Amino acid sequence: MVKHVKKGVKNIMIKISIVLIFLWSFIGTEGQAIEDLAIPIGIGYDLEKRNKGEVYYSIPIATYINDTSGQIKSEVITGKARNIGDTREKRQLKSEKKFLLGLEKMLIISESYAQYGINNIIDILLNSPQVNDNAIMVVCKGKAEDILKHKIEGYSNAAEYMESLIVNSKYYNFFTGEYDFINSVTRVSSEGRNLVLPYIELKEELPQITGFAIFKGDIMVGKIDLQQAKILNLLRKDSGGGIFTMKKGSKRYIDYETKVKRKVKCYKQGEKYKFIIDLNMDGIIASNELYSNFNKDPKVQKEFIKDMENSIEKTCQDFINSYKSQYKVDFLSLGKYAAAKYGRHTGVDWNKVVSESDIYVNVKVKVNAEGRGEY
Repeated sequence: MVKHVKKGVKNIMIKISIVLIFLWSFIGTEGQAIEDLAIPIGIGYDLEKRNKGEVYYSIPIATYINDTSGQIKSEVITGKARNIGDTREKRQLKSEKKFLLGLEKMLIISESYAQYGINNIIDILLNSPQVNDNAIMVVCKGKAEDILKHKIEGYSNAAEYMESLIVNSKYYNFFTGEYDFINSVTRVSSEGRNLVLPYIELKEELPQITGFAIFKGDIMVGKIDLQQAKILNLLRKDSGGGIFTMKKGSKRYIDYETKVKRKVKCYKQGEKYKFIIDLNMDGIIASNELYSNFNKDPKVQKEFIKDMENSIEKTCQDFINSYKSQYKVDFLSLGKYAAAKYGRHTGVDWNKVVSESDIYVNVKVKVNAEGRGEY
C-alpha cells in the first residue's frame, strides 16, 4: 500500500515538474502570475466584407482566465482590423491580461474566410514560434465567433468539445484524425496534394461534423456531405476503419465493419495518366439481416463478398467520376504518386492532370468473424 502511495506521489510530482518547465519556456525568466495570463483554448477566423471590396479580419480567441474569486472561466475576446496582424493589437486593448499562446486546441475557420484563402493564417502562425502545431483545424458554417461563444454543458468552452469530437471521429467513417495545423501546412504547400478539413455546423445545440471542406491550394472550393466524406476518406488515406451497409429494404440489410489498407498505382501512357486504387478490407459482420445461413454455408459467404466488393467499387467509382469533373481538383492527392514516379517540380498542374485521368478502384473484401452465430 505504501509502495503504491509513493509511486502515485512520484507520478504527480513528475507531472507538476513537466507543467512548470512548459510554462517556464513560454513565460520566460521574468515569470508572471497565472492571474495575469489569458490562455487561449481556441482561435477563430472570420471575415467581414465591406463596401468597395474592402475586407476586415475578425479574429476571436477563447481563453482560460483566472477571475478575482480564483475560479477558472472562459471568455471570448475579438480583434477586428484591415489585416490579420493588426487584430492582435486590437484584441489586446480589450484585455487586461497577457495572451499566452501555445496551448490552443482548435483553429476554427469560417466558410467565408476559407473561400477567401487561408495563406495569411498559415503565414502568421508559422512565424509565431509559440503557436501549437498540433492544434486541430476545421471549417465552420457561419461565424467562428458564434461557435466559440456557444455554451456546452460540462465544457468551459466549445473548443474543448470540438477537439474531442475530431480526435474521436477516427474510429468510424474512415476518418484519420490528421487534421492538425502542421499537417494542413504540409498539404497546402506540397506538390500533388490538397487539403481537406472537417466541416462543422451547430445542430441540435451542439457542434457536429456534417461533411468536409475541399481546398484547391489555400482556397476552399467546395463542401461534401458526411456520406460522401466517408468515401473521400476511404479513397484518400492509407488506412482507416468504418462500416459499410448493404440494404434490400428497411428490414433486410447487412453491416460490414472493416479496416482498410490502401495502395495506389500510377501509370503513364503518352501524356495520359492512369491511377489504380487497391482497397484491401479486413473486417467482421456487425449485423446480418440479409443473408441466411451465413455462418454455415461457404457459398453464402462468397456471395456476400462478391456483392460487397461490387457495391463498394460502384460507390467509389460514382464518387470519383462525379467530383473530379465538378471541382477539377485532385481531392484524393493522387498527384503526389505521379510526381514521385515521373519527377517533381516539372511545372505540371496535378489538379488538371488528375481530374482528366482515368481512376479505377479495386476492392478485396475479407471476413474474419461472423459474430456469436445465428439464432
